[in-house]
Amino acid sequence: MAQTKVSLIISVYNDLAALALILKSICKQSYKGTIEVIIAEDKQCLNMQDQVQQWRNQYIFPIKHIHQEDIGFRKCKILNQAIREASADYLIFIDGDCILHKHFIREHVQFAQKGRVVYGRRVMLSALLTRKLMATQNLYLLHFFILFLTTCKRLDAALFLPFSEPKEKIGFWGHNWSIHASDIKLVSGFDEAYNQAGIGEDTDIEWRLQQKGIRFLRIKNRAIQYHLYHKSNYPDTKKVEEILANKKNRFQSGDYSVLMGSL
Repeated sequence: MAQTKVSLIISVYNDLAALALILKSICKQSYKGTIEVIIAEDKQCLNMQDQVQQWRNQYIFPIKHIHQEDIGFRKCKILNQAIREASADYLIFIDGDCILHKHFIREHVQFAQKGRVVYGRRVMLSALLTRKLMATQNLYLLHFFILFLTTCKRLDAALFLPFSEPKEKIGFWGHNWSIHASDIKLVSGFDEAYNQAGIGEDTDIEWRLQQKGIRFLRIKNRAIQYHLYHKSNYPDTKKVEEILANKKNRFQSGDYSVLMGSL
């Protein structure tokens, strides 16, 4: 496997404890290539700057930190900024509440190919196991047997199956996917018109990439994440769904400018 340099972009909002666990899981990755971590913070957490400096002293991989004023949901904007900051040719996007399996980056890079998005799935951790992880910072609690005993969900995604066959399929989510930087720039990154969570950071860009001929490869049971429990914070997505529906209508009418984001 070629040892590609990777920029791992972590979308973060106000959760230092979860981010600490993610960085710990990055430290334990089996991937031997160069990993650059970019913390893309959609606000400026009071203690984040000092904490990032501590992490820089603690870990061997470089950590960049970018942030913006907290004036509402602007995840797409900070992700575009992260793309500009990335020094690697290959980008992996994760959310700031998803811990990585030790082979996560290796599996993404193994299937990396220009003209292709690679994506995986996540296990939904229970409130009980999330509390234990936060209290102990012990990643060994993510053993399948413990996941089962603590009533975690989507356990079908928890088994690491290194010989499982990836599938050509659309339907990725923004918490676990990767792409060559040159491919995401084909559509000028994310569309910053989306100011609510829902579809702007995944469904919209998936549609636009698809129109540009980008293919999608699902590597379930290979690129595994563990999603920390929290109450759902998704608002009604009707408004953002209307944005995408309008773009698709304009595209059908010959307006190809809708394929471009805000990068």
